[in-house]
Amino acid sequence: MKITSFKNYFSTLFMFVFLSNAFGQTMDENLNLLLVREDKVSPSMSVDYEMSLTDLKNFLTENNVQNFNYFTHLQDDYRFTHIVPIDDMDNLRDGTREALKNKINKPELDIILDYFDLSVESYYQYIIQYQPNLSYVSTVENWQENNPYRKWNFYYFYPGNEKEAEELLAAYKYLYGKKKVSMGFRIFTGLIGTSKPLYILTTWGESPIDYHENLEKASKLLGEEGAILWTKLMALVRETKTVEGWFLPQYSYAPGMKMAE
Repeated sequence: MKITSFKNYFSTLFMFVFLSNAFGQTMDENLNLLLVREDKVSPSMSVDYEMSLTDLKNFLTENNVQNFNYFTHLQDDYRFTHIVPIDDMDNLRDGTREALKNKINKPELDIILDYFDLSVESYYQYIIQYQPNLSYVSTVENWQENNPYRKWNFYYFYPGNEKEAEELLAAYKYLYGKKKVSMGFRIFTGLIGTSKPLYILTTWGESPIDYHENLEKASKLLGEEGAILWTKLMALVRETKTVEGWFLPQYSYAPGMKMAE
């Protein structure tokens, strides 16, 4: 049963209108904005849901749809997350479904999306912003298909501490580079539809075992200096949440595009 359909539609519509007014109809600068859609799917419907994802990707590929990209993940609580880069708010005023239909308006698309909706119990959408100045990615690290395991750490800070938090994150990034740590991280901030202030720290690995082995190596390299910085950062945090999952390239659609997720 979908208990959030109309509520999410109008809240999402308001969100897009707000951002269009705030940033302009089109974005001349790369603001690194990402729409995140979390679909709650019951295990009994997961096969149907994944079939719909396959049908959608095949349909988009066959019709060579451009300038509409999404990166799909499966979280450990059976939520499928789709990350959609936003480069033109005007195209998203009426939501992602209408934006896609504006790219290719064929009856087959409606059928695929209708079946897709039938397998979704509820969904939630919000917008985040990538912070490259606070993120660290080693040049020797391939963080996409070769490292599909993901860990998302949500840090909700006490209000008013954003400046100090970003100074500590910047110092943490500098220390990673100074120590030549191979394991990377990416920082996102909650913009619309999330509690604030929210900073999301995303890390990755080939597998959970590989991830924890790399984390142990990184911790040894960072040493006491890294531990002190992390302790100072955590003193500003009022609540945390950690989610594990996997990047699913077989269901993602992003021809010729790479993205931080």
